[in-house]
Amino acid sequence: MKIRLTVEWNDGTKKDVDAVFADFVAFERTWNRSVTKFEQELRLTDLAWLAWHSEKRNKQHTMQFDPDWIGTVATIGLTDDETEEPVPLDKNQPTG
Repeated sequence: MKIRLTVEWNDGTKKDVDAVFADFVAFERTWNRSVTKFEQELRLTDLAWLAWHSEKRNKQHTMQFDPDWIGTVATIGLTDDETEEPVPLDKNQPTG
């Protein structure tokens, strides 16, 4: 399980951040919410927290989530994971 997020900082720089299993477990423990419910109620705060936690876990910063780290972020968005191979097309395409 992994979500790739793009964080754009207030200074205009961007960085791709991978939220992985350890980040999801920490999310569930911290917020007492299941990540399986993301499809029904994904919040901007959820994405931001996952990006923050991933960066903190990887020792990229030591800031508190709110208001310190949040104050440095301009936007956060989901990114397609380009490492996945495309699904091959069926060789026997229907004709007509």
